[in-house]
Amino acid sequence: MSRGVVIWITGLPSSGKSTFAAHLREQLVTLGVASCVLDSDAVRAALVPAPGYDEIARDHFYDTLARLAALLEAQGLIVVVPATAHRRAYRDRARRRVERWIEVFVDVPPEECRARDAKGLYAASAAGRVSALPGADIGYEPPLAPDVVARGGHDLDAVSRVISQIAETRRPAR
Repeated sequence: MSRGVVIWITGLPSSGKSTFAAHLREQLVTLGVASCVLDSDAVRAALVPAPGYDEIARDHFYDTLARLAALLEAQGLIVVVPATAHRRAYRDRARRRVERWIEVFVDVPPEECRARDAKGLYAASAAGRVSALPGADIGYEPPLAPDVVARGGHDLDAVSRVISQIAETRRPAR
């Protein structure tokens, strides 16, 4: 069986994580590699009861997301996880749950994320309608040593670097 890999894509809200994941998935499909995307927004929408955004709910949510990714990785899939996971502890715990891990940091300045704000989260945070938004109300802890740094969701060079790392990671052990 092929060896699975979890690619966790982190960055501020509106940095381009989902866009990057879509480009990566497109390349994996082109290469005929079995893969799936566990987009944190889609997973949140699928869970019942819907997870909240307070500290305890986020801790549980990211643990659930990591467990799902590990389950799919064990089936030999490339699992692409675009998720803010604003605390390093969330990502470190996810990394410990899986056998093979690649961390991608979508490094976009906060001002650019606020300008994009496709979901209106930063505006809602500024107006007091949303609280605990990473990069606005609460801090975001960037990775200390990501495997790949992308300069936005359309960084196709970074996508190519991830594809190369997947190939290296999936080589059978000798």
